Amino acid sequence: MNNKHLTTTRWLGIATISLLLSACGNTSHQDLADFTAKVKADAQKVSSIDALPDIQPYETYLYKANDRRDPFTDTVVTDEAAVASTDDSIKPPTNHRKEALEAFPLDSLRMIGTLQRGDTLWAIVKIQNNPDGGIHRIVTGNYLGQNYGRVVGVSEEQINLIEVIPNGLGGWREREASIALSEE
Repeated sequence: MNNKHLTTTRWLGIATISLLLSACGNTSHQDLADFTAKVKADAQKVSSIDALPDIQPYETYLYKANDRRDPFTDTVVTDEAAVASTDDSIKPPTNHRKEALEAFPLDSLRMIGTLQRGDTLWAIVKIQNNPDGGIHRIVTGNYLGQNYGRVVGVSEEQINLIEVIPNGLGGWREREASIALSEE
């Protein structure tokens, strides 16, 4: 009876698979054909691209300076009196060893405190957004910033320095600057 039952189960499995396969063969692809026809019809209905708008011609404007400064000429003063007043004794210092903080602009340096030992007052300076920069001690005579800034004074509130910058006439001039104590 065991063999008979096995044979019946086999025939029943074969019949089921045959029935399923015959159902797959009769499927209609009408939905796919309808979709394809709709896409083709829509593609033919697409209108052409709109024409470009008319471009208005540019009207030129004639600038009349009258008594005003001409914006198209250099603003550097070239009169002889200004050139004669240029101080040739002001030059960037070349006889000092470059210090670490001369590689950074002044606005990237922050004074975060002071340290005093005896009569010497040091400013504590940190390089902003530079985790490897560390903390530096600054005293009168050190150099800071990219414009040859020489420290002329250190107080508990700020660092005072004098920078040497180009004057626009081929020479140099001095400019006072300071770094105030930051409250970070």
